[in-house]
Amino acid sequence: MALALQGRHKMRNWKDRSASPARRSESRKTRWIMTYIVNDKCIMCKYTDCVEVCPVDCFYEGENMLVIHPDECIDCGVCEPECPVDAIKPDTEPGLEKWLELNRKFAETWPNITQKKAAMDDADARKDESGKFEKYFSSEPGSGD
Repeated sequence: MALALQGRHKMRNWKDRSASPARRSESRKTRWIMTYIVNDKCIMCKYTDCVEVCPVDCFYEGENMLVIHPDECIDCGVCEPECPVDAIKPDTEPGLEKWLELNRKFAETWPNITQKKAAMDDADARKDESGKFEKYFSSEPGSGD
């Protein structure tokens, strides 16, 4: 069973978030998990249907896109079908390493978002546009909740 999981899941250190900060290092466990990421399809659209269904509030808001904190995501998958532009993917899909790191980096600095907001102006017109990262990505934070 473990061998079957290795191809699909990654091995990460997992912190017991219920423990006090001083005890977390003592109570570290290792387990097989995966996470979801947000890719460039979200840029200039920023639909927020996904944040409403997330049970652990792991979405963070930039000026023109959202990201998922990979260490907070519990791999429940409820956000993925909520995204109207198909911007949420499991990190096990090939070629998403760049997006995993981008999600991690900006989830550390952008504000948390837990409530649905209106999509960006022209979101419907831009949802199928290609090359959005190179054209529009902003590292500036959004407003959060």
